[in-house]
Amino acid sequence: MEYLRDKFRALAEAIERESVLVHRAALIDGYRDLHKLSKLGIEKVIKRAASYGGKKGAKILKERYSVYTDRLDEALEILTVIAESSRLLDIFEYDIDTMEIRVEGSILVEAVGKSKNPVCEPMAGFFEGFLSELLEKKFEVKEVKCKAQGSEKCVFKITQK
Repeated sequence: MEYLRDKFRALAEAIERESVLVHRAALIDGYRDLHKLSKLGIEKVIKRAASYGGKKGAKILKERYSVYTDRLDEALEILTVIAESSRLLDIFEYDIDTMEIRVEGSILVEAVGKSKNPVCEPMAGFFEGFLSELLEKKFEVKEVKCKAQGSEKCVFKITQK
C-alpha cells in the first residue's frame, strides 16, 4: 500500500499541474443549461463524453505515472483522490461490499436543484470510464439515488460486466 501512497501524492500533483481552472459558477450555469436539454435525450451523450474523460484520465495515469492496479478497492481509492481534488463534489465515499459510491456536495445537484430524475449521470459516466480503463475490465456505474430527488446523498451502483 506504501507504493500506492506514493502514487497518490504524484496523482495529486498531476491533477494540480494538468487541470484547467474553470470558475465554479460557470460550470454550474453551463450544466444547468445543458440539463434543460435532457428532454431531448442529450443526457446519454453527456454521460458518454464523461465516460471518455474518465477513460482518458485513467490512461494518462497508466502511461505517464505508471499507476496500475487490478483491485477495485485500490482503483476507488485513486478515484477518491481525483474526485475530491476536482472540487466538483465535497465527499466521495465507497463501499466495496455493496459496490456503491456515495457522493455529497455534487456540483451537478447544485446546478439543477430539485428534479424527478437523477442529475449526476455525468459523474456516473466518468466513474465508469475511469474504472473500466484502469482495471481493464468493463464496468457499468449508474446513479440509483440522487440528492436532487430528495435522497440524503447521491448513490451510484457499480456493476462489473
